[in-house]
Amino acid sequence: MKQRTLTGVVLALLSMVLLGCFHLPWVPQLIAILLGCGVVWEILGANGIRNKGSYAAGLFLAVIIPIFSLTGKVWWMAAALVLGLGFFTYLMTRIGKQAPAWVAAPEIVLALCLYRGLACYGEIPHGAFFLCLTGLICALTDIFAYLVGSRFGHKLAPKVSPGKSIEGALGGLGVTVVLIALVFGRFFDDIGTLMLYTAVVSILGQFGDLSMSAVKRVAGVKDFGHIFPGHGGILDRCDSLMYPLAFTWLLYCAQGWIFA
Repeated sequence: MKQRTLTGVVLALLSMVLLGCFHLPWVPQLIAILLGCGVVWEILGANGIRNKGSYAAGLFLAVIIPIFSLTGKVWWMAAALVLGLGFFTYLMTRIGKQAPAWVAAPEIVLALCLYRGLACYGEIPHGAFFLCLTGLICALTDIFAYLVGSRFGHKLAPKVSPGKSIEGALGGLGVTVVLIALVFGRFFDDIGTLMLYTAVVSILGQFGDLSMSAVKRVAGVKDFGHIFPGHGGILDRCDSLMYPLAFTWLLYCAQGWIFA
């Protein structure tokens, strides 16, 4: 527990530094590239793929996708979000069955496309604030889902993530919506839109967690890595951000809800 707490403090301080630099040119893209490289390394490792060609191709995509401009190409991110939700839902049905050899390729490509949303926050006014808001929603959902779920529990998806419960998911959602509204409501003209945004991000964050859990279950591994002592790998920490990052940028492009 001490190691986990210390790692959490270090990660929080590092996140604050990165947020402070987020407005600088190319910083959002560089952070997205680093995250993407972690995605490639951990997914290939989880699937037992060791050949250099796969790593070279994956790392090339991890570098090129965040640099690729999405200006005028909103459909590209929208397609990634829809396909990602569909594919990782399919993957949940593969748990307990032998995974086909090709499964790592769509896992990597879709994850990279969705995490590319991080670089898009550089295009959003006050992008660092909205990135902090998105991350906080996902973190609070995770914390309160655990606190509620540890006391009450009808399994949410026992084959995918045995520790998650329906009560925990609903509790994490409800408490997070209320807390975000109370703390950040004064920054928005319409608190109702903020609550709606928080609810959707919370749900997408929980689905992102389940999606990456499905990748691990199909691959037969417990964690994606050990780069963060007590916390696992990069994807173990960033799984819940996968869909919310893409969704928030699409919302900004549509000038909907909180961006209206």
